Amino acid sequence: MAMKKKFLGLALAAAVALPATGVYADTIGGNQNDTFTHNVTVTGTVSNKKGIAPEGKIEVELPTSMTFRVDQDGTFEGSDFRVENKSKVGIDVFVDEFRTNTGNITVKKKTDLEGQETNFDRSNVYLELSGNVGGQTKTVDLAKVSELQTENERKILNVSGANTGLIQLKGGAGTKEADGSSALSPQGVDKDGASGNFTLIYKIKKESH
Repeated sequence: MAMKKKFLGLALAAAVALPATGVYADTIGGNQNDTFTHNVTVTGTVSNKKGIAPEGKIEVELPTSMTFRVDQDGTFEGSDFRVENKSKVGIDVFVDEFRTNTGNITVKKKTDLEGQETNFDRSNVYLELSGNVGGQTKTVDLAKVSELQTENERKILNVSGANTGLIQLKGGAGTKEADGSSALSPQGVDKDGASGNFTLIYKIKKESH
């Protein structure tokens, strides 16, 4: 079962990184014989009987990971990412950032790979997200996120209050044998496979009208 993360806050913009952790902290100090005090603000919410957060608050539950797999024939298998809006208000979800951290998988633009699969080995992939905005399918090529200038271009999903939305990770991969590789003497990705670690950051805020 996929790990899930709850996002709670005021109905304002906020970023969710996958994976991400964060702690807000203050530092206090002084002489070792002094006595110090520190004020901590504690906030809380109580959901109604339907599990919905109170007015003026946003509560969203979402997974903490997305995965994909390319098999030995170059067939791409993606995954689903469910966004459960437990708020009274609708929310918009945006693709804020995508970056490669480690590994030997190369993420290309869809336009550079689709239709050219035989020119690239299976360590070359394109990745796109598919969601729904205003009842229409919306896709974002993850290799082009940094080129998107407006929020409308980056918007991938809207979810009305007390409903669940779906973002799908889709893609494709090259099918060419690795350089110098053969059935009897596999090389490169045909011998060792490939792996990669990436960071995808979503931004969530109250739905705009």
